[in-house]
Amino acid sequence: MTLAVVGDYLSDTVASPARIRDAALGGQDNYAADRDALRELNEVAPGFADLLRVVRAWHVRVVRHLAARGFGQFLDLGAGLPAAEDNTHQTAQRENPEAKVVYTGTDSLVLSYERALLDVNDNVHVVHADGLDPHGLLAHETVCATLDPAQPVAVLLTTGVQDEPDDDRLAAALAGYRALLPAGSALALSCWAPPGEPGEATVLSGAIERTWAARCHRKIHCRTENAVERLFAGFDLLDPGLVRLTDWWPDGPLLRTPPPAHQFALGGVGIKS
Repeated sequence: MTLAVVGDYLSDTVASPARIRDAALGGQDNYAADRDALRELNEVAPGFADLLRVVRAWHVRVVRHLAARGFGQFLDLGAGLPAAEDNTHQTAQRENPEAKVVYTGTDSLVLSYERALLDVNDNVHVVHADGLDPHGLLAHETVCATLDPAQPVAVLLTTGVQDEPDDDRLAAALAGYRALLPAGSALALSCWAPPGEPGEATVLSGAIERTWAARCHRKIHCRTENAVERLFAGFDLLDPGLVRLTDWWPDGPLLRTPPPAHQFALGGVGIKS
């Protein structure tokens, strides 16, 4: 099948980050280019596909945890393609049927998939907006009509931090959310941050960044643990702090030794005081 190119999502020769994640999660909305990219990423970082599944499982635990704490408003930035189950609204509304969720993104076709699959009730909306433009997003008509600005909001940036290579732009966006949202709001964030000695981590990060750039025609930026921690400036981290994702309130004990790729991402949840 030959596809017209609109951005990179419709290309059958250029991999899409959203479709690579979809392939790792066993979805059907991906092409050979995405599966080939995933295989190559697994070669340079063994277990990489499993890492993407770990990130997804962590996202679900975070949403469940925040909903159980009483959060009823969620802003999911760059959520990507919907999964068959356990999307943000499904997880949150199991705890609170009245929970409100706004998904955001900039890829028109991904958003069309989201609208088709997530149009389930009046408390779930999808908007075309840049998640790193907090002033513009929070002023969006749909966001204003859905979320109460006087009540805490959980901002979810659980898959796309490494997709923004500009440290200054990312830090400015998070500072903007912190300034604009009311006290008690949450920031849930994860980022690829390889463990190990600096030299070893640099080699692994470089291999993943080069493969991603070659396959997706876009840059990503793995970060150090210190750099990820700085992104939570102004937020108080909940226990257990900024940790490897499998260590953040797991659903149960690990029954086997996790592959090294499980250790490749850090995550945490901070609360604005």
